[in-house]
Amino acid sequence: MAERAGDVPRQLAQIRWWSERGLARAADSVGRMLGHPVRLILQEVQALSSSTLSVLAGGAALPTAGLQVRIHGDVAGWILILLPLTTVYRILQALMGTPTEPRALTEMERSAVQEVGNVVASSFVSELGDLLGRRLLPSAPEIRMDNFPRLVREMIASTHALGPEVVIVEGRFDEPARHIEGRLFVALEARGLEPVAYGAAGERGGST
Repeated sequence: MAERAGDVPRQLAQIRWWSERGLARAADSVGRMLGHPVRLILQEVQALSSSTLSVLAGGAALPTAGLQVRIHGDVAGWILILLPLTTVYRILQALMGTPTEPRALTEMERSAVQEVGNVVASSFVSELGDLLGRRLLPSAPEIRMDNFPRLVREMIASTHALGPEVVIVEGRFDEPARHIEGRLFVALEARGLEPVAYGAAGERGGST
């Protein structure tokens, strides 16, 4: 977001507000799907150079399922949802009544996990599009159950197509009582947000 230095914090504050709204809508949708409350907490919003993006490189300490969603329309980007397999099994137990023991997932179970990703992504993107007044379209989620480092490299590489600067939104699933954990990353082209960020920031300012 290569504008006047004083405007960058204002833009990021506005994007943070949008992101909190989007995560709240996504959490509400997933909670209704699973039959119990789910919290999605905003961790960070950053404007980064796509050539130095490393926010995802921390990896995951546990075996992890990855769900990839592309964002098309007036603002390009992607969403990456990372769920420890222990969380995947608990989600499937809530949806299908299956046991939480480690195992290879059936096609039906994989589809169920993809639908959870679809609900998260669609809810977030819909809220963001409503707030921006722009048309944003999420793709169907792709699920990856292995080779987490390769998945991260692919997502970082794909960020270069979004332009020289990107906005990265990081969220976290936080439901310790039900052992639901996970991370969510959203990458958006900064140039697609700038005109709206200026106008909205002037109207809403520090709204929360």
